[in-house]
Amino acid sequence: MNALAARIGEPGEERASQGGGNGSLFSAGDERSEAENPIRSGAVADSTPRPLAEATLEGARQGAAQPPPAAPLPCLFVTTAWTDEPPPLPGPRRKQAQALTENIEWLAETFGPERVGFLTLTLGDRDAGGRFHNLRDRKAAQARFHSLLTNELAQRYQCGVTVTERHHNGGIHFHLVVVCREDIRGNLDFAACFPPKNAWGKPQYPPDYSTANAALKQEWAYWRRTAKHYGFGRHQLQPMRSNGEALGRYLGAYLRKDWDHRLPEDKGARCVRYFGHWSKTEQLRGARKAAPPHNARFGWLTPQASAWREMVRQTVLVLQCKGADLSEANIREVIGNKWAWRMGKLFEAVQFETEHVPDAATRKAIEEHNLQVEIRWFLGGGKPGRTCWWHVTEVTLDHLRPSPEWKKEGEVLQLVKEAEAAIRRGRRHLAERRKQKADQLQLLREVGDTLEEAAWPF
Repeated sequence: MNALAARIGEPGEERASQGGGNGSLFSAGDERSEAENPIRSGAVADSTPRPLAEATLEGARQGAAQPPPAAPLPCLFVTTAWTDEPPPLPGPRRKQAQALTENIEWLAETFGPERVGFLTLTLGDRDAGGRFHNLRDRKAAQARFHSLLTNELAQRYQCGVTVTERHHNGGIHFHLVVVCREDIRGNLDFAACFPPKNAWGKPQYPPDYSTANAALKQEWAYWRRTAKHYGFGRHQLQPMRSNGEALGRYLGAYLRKDWDHRLPEDKGARCVRYFGHWSKTEQLRGARKAAPPHNARFGWLTPQASAWREMVRQTVLVLQCKGADLSEANIREVIGNKWAWRMGKLFEAVQFETEHVPDAATRKAIEEHNLQVEIRWFLGGGKPGRTCWWHVTEVTLDHLRPSPEWKKEGEVLQLVKEAEAAIRRGRRHLAERRKQKADQLQLLREVGDTLEEAAWPF
């Protein structure tokens, strides 16, 4: 990193082939005007980018080379494949889905697939006419499920996992994978017992339950008695059909559905919940229950996370060499509370050094990042003489915090917005007063016409 610090003072011409810039980019941090910042300005000049979507379209019109499409990944089951490519899930949801698949796969390997069941619970109530209405209040649904979990699920099954899904009609469903005490699969004929449904959600032919064993029939009888006492309607328990990975991916698909149909009041709601003792060994008295082997908190041990820390370290070192008093203790005061978010946005246009990174995986991750920046640069119409908007040695504090000019423009814009809002309120008030006067005049005319038409005795 000493070599990186030494490169900060090099002329821009000597570093142009490596994504550098002209000498004007090497200011101390407070001399750069806001118009020169492409992330805030959104214009494309010699070294300023446009918005990524617009730049991509413009680059495509100019015949920019597009990267070859990736080969399609093999899907485990047709039912888990998407016909249309959906937008990616947020990072925490993706981690939850991945951990969910791994935990269910672990359940099948540890306890045996014959003991794993898939349970679906629908909440709702029947009105006076006997019609069933789905429950749409998420808090009320969680309260009912918590009562069921405490009094029934935790007592009957050794362990399991629950996924909460908001259906497209707004109703709340719960999908569970549980470990039963006995073999519930046996020689079950799935095609006969669980026939496929038509477009109206009805079975295509009557089901035949003759192949279900006694343990599975006991589970069905138990839920027929129990579900209605806790405010649940339709319920169905099926043995695991094939393997844990397929069931995990199928259950993870409900995370996608819940994300697509969530409402504003669902923000921050818990979607995945584990319960029970996740171990084949008996729980000791007074000891805590064993947690699932895989969780969504994977930690900062991945190459991408190490690359992020290295890029932040290089950025802080460059800013310190330019005279900025920046450290871990005062980074919030200097850049702001959203310093990590601002750095992430800036890093989309910055290339970093890889020569002195000791870890091979981290170095490869940074090289991939630099390649993506270079692709965005050329798709955005960038000049061939450069490969990025900025090299890390060109980063200044103005890239990470608003300049005085930007603050002044923001204040003026806020005043303009307030003035426009006041004008709109005044116009509405004036229109209301004119309407009231017009209504009064119309009423007076009607009263006058009525008096003229009336027959007076004199």
